[in-house]
Amino acid sequence: MPDVPVRIALIRKMHLFRGLSDIQLNSVAEAMQEQTFEESGTVFAQGTSTDTFFIIFSGSVDIVIPLKKGEKKLASLFRGDYFGEQSLLKGRTHSATVRAQKGTILLKLYHDKFKELLNTIPGLRDNFRIMMKSRELARQKNFTWLNNNEVVYFMSRKHEFFLYQSLLGPFLALVVVLGIIALGFMLQSVGLAGTGGFFLVLAILWGIWVYVDWGNDFYVVTNQRVVVIQKVVAMYDSREEALMGTVLSVNTETDAWSRIFKHGTIVVRTFTGEVRMKHTPAPKQVATMIEEYWLRSKEVMRQSDEETMKNAIRKKLGIVPPGAPAPAPAPAPAPKPAAKANLSLGQAIRESIKELFYVRKVIGGSVTYHKHWIVLVRGVLLQTLAVFGLFAVYPLWYYFFETGTPLAVGSIVAFLIVVALVWWVYGFLDWSNDVYQVTPEYIIDIYRVPFGDEDRKSAPLENILSTQYKRAGFFGLLFNFGVVNIQVGGTTFDFVDVADPPAVQKDIVERMSVRLLKKREADTAGERERMAEWLAMYHRTMSEIDKQADQTRNPDSG
Repeated sequence: MPDVPVRIALIRKMHLFRGLSDIQLNSVAEAMQEQTFEESGTVFAQGTSTDTFFIIFSGSVDIVIPLKKGEKKLASLFRGDYFGEQSLLKGRTHSATVRAQKGTILLKLYHDKFKELLNTIPGLRDNFRIMMKSRELARQKNFTWLNNNEVVYFMSRKHEFFLYQSLLGPFLALVVVLGIIALGFMLQSVGLAGTGGFFLVLAILWGIWVYVDWGNDFYVVTNQRVVVIQKVVAMYDSREEALMGTVLSVNTETDAWSRIFKHGTIVVRTFTGEVRMKHTPAPKQVATMIEEYWLRSKEVMRQSDEETMKNAIRKKLGIVPPGAPAPAPAPAPAPKPAAKANLSLGQAIRESIKELFYVRKVIGGSVTYHKHWIVLVRGVLLQTLAVFGLFAVYPLWYYFFETGTPLAVGSIVAFLIVVALVWWVYGFLDWSNDVYQVTPEYIIDIYRVPFGDEDRKSAPLENILSTQYKRAGFFGLLFNFGVVNIQVGGTTFDFVDVADPPAVQKDIVERMSVRLLKKREADTAGERERMAEWLAMYHRTMSEIDKQADQTRNPDSG
């Protein structure tokens, strides 16, 4: 069981307890009680309430939501993670069930002792207040772009000071407009009062727009990445992110004014540059949080390598780890997919048209994107108008001249129609030839001029350092298209005018994460195998030496 010094070593690394003195850390560690799960079990169930705050000392817990048929796993938490604070501090029932895995050890703080610590250690209260606000905001937004086992640990808008600063203009305008309205009533001027009323509505709408605009920007820190979300109503939408594995350093920038109002800029430096979280509340606490999960990701990788090495050595020595399951039988061959039913003529036509104009297509593990259909419409609009205009010549000629189109005129028009159709096909090919692909291993950008040159760029997914998407302008937001920028070393891949940029970015990040894991396993497999072989050889050699020594000491034993 973990004693007090071991507990202190754990909580000292947690952002919740950063800034506490050794005496304060000792008080927290001594107040903790332990709960060990010899077998998998439920910590608490959805809909219940507890008076306990939990910290995972070792092992892991799963957060699940019971469904009518089975359950849905939301995330897994590991050593150094915590849960249960909402029920403890706000008296709420738990929104999910938490289930501990076999061998998990939890450290618990009960309500009375927890309150006592909050009242006696001011820094602890501030840290928990930031954490509570973050989880409350994350619960409200419920981002769909989060990966499996990705947990939001910090989420915030810009400091409220900048909201009040932005609202100063609408407020002053409101005061001036109210003065104009009052003057209109004093002078009994309907025109002046009406004009004031009109500008009053504009001032209120301006204030609402400022509030909504402030509320649309978020800074998010998860256990996997740092994310900056920026959105301007009806004008701009962007999400910039950096994986924890690419972080090089975390710094804070403050001045005298920002220190008074307790905000600052957090600068997360990565291989490709900086991710800046401007005017963030409590910048020091947030910076320590990013550092914690950055260092934790490195620690998890190290522990994973150690465990894999142990298993490789056991395998070389023919040792079966205690409690290891028996080898599973070889899986039965997968059944061949049934042949597609014959399509009707209408269905075949619809499928053919869909194949021509698709903007996203998934085949196996690869995704292929074309530019948004609005880009095609924009590119062939003039050609389409020309084709319809030329076809209209024939009925219009008959309408105005009450006779068929002369052969010469008709031939010229027919020729121009063919030219316009070829022009239209060229525009379509120019749209369809630009292809962006994300395969399980590569990211590919193909730019091809119809009947001309082709420029093809590709890079391994594991070389991606950061991704960012932007939707700019009214039409970009209305029709949901924009640009996804992928930083690969010193090169940037631009997926221009793709439909649903957030979904494209998510496709890339998901496949990149899987590829990084496989690549890392493949890169270290050879080294582990070689090391395991040397250690196994050493073990066999030492066993032979010991056996020979025994035979020398006891020649009759053989």
